[in-house]
Amino acid sequence: MAGALTVCRKELADHLGSRRYVVLFALILLLSTLSAYQGTEYIKNNPNAGFMAIFSGARFGFSFTYLMVFFGPIIGLALGFDAVNKERTSGTLSVLLCQPIFRDSVINGKFMGGTAALSLLAASTIGIMCGVAMPILGFGPGFEDALRIVLFALLTIVYLTFWLALGLLFSTVTKKTSTSILLSISTWLFCSIVISIIAALVANYAVPIQMPSGPFNPGAQGTQEYRELMQRRTTIQMNIQRISPAYLYNEAGSSILGTMGGSFGFGELGRGTPFQRLELTQALATRWPQILAIVVGMVVCFAATYMLFLRMEIRPEG
Repeated sequence: MAGALTVCRKELADHLGSRRYVVLFALILLLSTLSAYQGTEYIKNNPNAGFMAIFSGARFGFSFTYLMVFFGPIIGLALGFDAVNKERTSGTLSVLLCQPIFRDSVINGKFMGGTAALSLLAASTIGIMCGVAMPILGFGPGFEDALRIVLFALLTIVYLTFWLALGLLFSTVTKKTSTSILLSISTWLFCSIVISIIAALVANYAVPIQMPSGPFNPGAQGTQEYRELMQRRTTIQMNIQRISPAYLYNEAGSSILGTMGGSFGFGELGRGTPFQRLELTQALATRWPQILAIVVGMVVCFAATYMLFLRMEIRPEG
């Protein structure tokens, strides 16, 4: 355990001191602060919206959930895609393993260091958003809203950690950083954008809607048959999109916060709107499959990385 903590401290220091982390942190902080500000403007015009509307991006832009949906994979993958193969190629990994340290302590320490860096990013960003909003609004979150914010922060950390674990997996199975970054970018594009296009095409093909009276005929669109077909098409599209961890996070996060996450993928730039919130226990009971799927995905990715790393052949020449 002591070896893992030593590696963790070293990895955390490397992350916090890297330009990659600083630039991504600054970008997320800037966009989230703008999101919180526009949320406060919305609350001023709609006093009944409640404090949680600062996360909705309801006025004219983007919700915080959408920021994490789009940039979260980039952040997690950026911290993990070269964590193993870069040191393996340079020969520093073999030098490290020559020290009195267990091999599993190395991979555990790298994962713990990345998780700590991501936790710091998520918690500080959400905390700064609340700190910006409270002086402007003149009030803060109540007990239930504070609990929702804490749970949402934990969900965000787990979501970011999933992408870290996936990046570590790519870094372990590939010898070149160029290959792992290519896999990371491809996975990000698929989960954030491509999956929504595929889902829409499959749903349109599975449930064709023919409207002889014209696609913009209000009478045709108001029929019961049309509504049923659209409901079936939407259900198919949503089920396909749930392959993506980003979509699962969007659903779970929006329910916890009490905001409608907006369209996924190319839709409305992630604009969210407050809606009639479920009780917190109801929200968690409704979205526990999505939360569990993200947790299981994270565990599976790290378990695969762990086993591959322990069996990896590491030579001094890389």
